[in-house]
Amino acid sequence: MKMSMSYPVLIIDYGNSAIAQMADNIWNAQMACCPTILTYCGPMLGRSNRKEAMHFELDNLRQEILHILSRDEYPFACTLEGGAGSWVGHIPGRQNSAQGGLLASFLRRERILPCFSPRDPNVSRAKFEVRVVGHPGGLVVQPPYCKDGKNLRNLQRLNK
Repeated sequence: MKMSMSYPVLIIDYGNSAIAQMADNIWNAQMACCPTILTYCGPMLGRSNRKEAMHFELDNLRQEILHILSRDEYPFACTLEGGAGSWVGHIPGRQNSAQGGLLASFLRRERILPCFSPRDPNVSRAKFEVRVVGHPGGLVVQPPYCKDGKNLRNLQRLNK
């Protein structure tokens, strides 16, 4: 039987009106198979991941996701799991800024150090869980077609 590791948990409280839309965005991303366990890699990777997350291809043309409000990607850009294929929602800019502060203080408090690749010897110390609490939909329970942060139904469609 495989034992799961326990990682520090970043709690995102939907009940906090200052970050409710951000919490809803993360909750929806996780329900759509985005991973709940992330690997912190620092701000350098964040810049390139954010650029990749904010673009997509349509008819072989690179397009940019529109600016409706502040674009909020999950998994976070500063993680190995972020980048292309991230869930992008639109939230007020102040909530996006609050998210950055919440994440930064969590990483400091938990002494989470960045890793630079999946083979980095520090990779286990760079992992943390993101958990949304107080959401009207309840805790995230990913559907059975979610595995390792991927939607297997979408992967099957791509491989046809």
